[in-house]
Amino acid sequence: MEKYIIKADGKIEPYDEEKISSSFIKAGASTEIAAAATKTINKKVKDNMSTDEIYHRALSHLKVLEPGVALKYSLKRAVMDMGPEGFVFEKYIAKILMEYGFVAEVGQILNGHCVNHEVDIIAEKENQVCMIECKYHNSRGIKSDIKTALYIHSRFLDIEKAYREKDINNNTRFEAWLVTNTKCTSDAIKYAGCVGLKILAWHYPEVENLEYFIETKKLYPISILSTITERQRDILFDSNIILAKELGSCKMDSLAELISVRQSRASKILNEAAIIT
Repeated sequence: MEKYIIKADGKIEPYDEEKISSSFIKAGASTEIAAAATKTINKKVKDNMSTDEIYHRALSHLKVLEPGVALKYSLKRAVMDMGPEGFVFEKYIAKILMEYGFVAEVGQILNGHCVNHEVDIIAEKENQVCMIECKYHNSRGIKSDIKTALYIHSRFLDIEKAYREKDINNNTRFEAWLVTNTKCTSDAIKYAGCVGLKILAWHYPEVENLEYFIETKKLYPISILSTITERQRDILFDSNIILAKELGSCKMDSLAELISVRQSRASKILNEAAIIT
């Protein structure tokens, strides 16, 4: 009998074991471990079970089989755990861009033709200038809609017009970006494609999406680590330590002092960070 599952947005769809297996492999599991883990999960899935419950069952099983894979499997949740507000997410995206050769600044005020605008991130590389609006969500099932795309594009046009009026001979290539840790509605995607607004979201576009840029250079946030508490995570965020790889330059005693833990605990944190970086 076919089983159905309930997604985060409330939609009901058939349970697909291939999606489970694929997610294990994407996280770094071998085909053998992915097959074994999927077989175990299949036995535990019940009709009308939520994707959230399936995720937790899968994660618990992976922690036993492959701790390193389990960490990567939790990437999407780790990004959602960056805090209740979006400022840390903006800093995270800026750091990702810098890893790919951009010069990036957060929270810049730019002059528009009509009014001034606060832009989440300004990223520059060669003759390319990207004006980036970040939409961070700390719960699943929330999508950026057409209103968001319209808002970003209209602000971009006002800023670009002011710049062109000031320097009409400049060959700078301007781009407007919408970056989100969840998904966008089909209307938002359709509109963005029509007006040239770049969308970087979870699993969108099909290639070179947000997950791709994170995974390719192992730019995992520290919130992916199971060895730190929420309070310790926030201390590190406040110290501008966003990426797990940035812990590689921390000494054990310095980290222990910063987050007020014993050196043995700091050692575990550093060891876990080393597993995925």
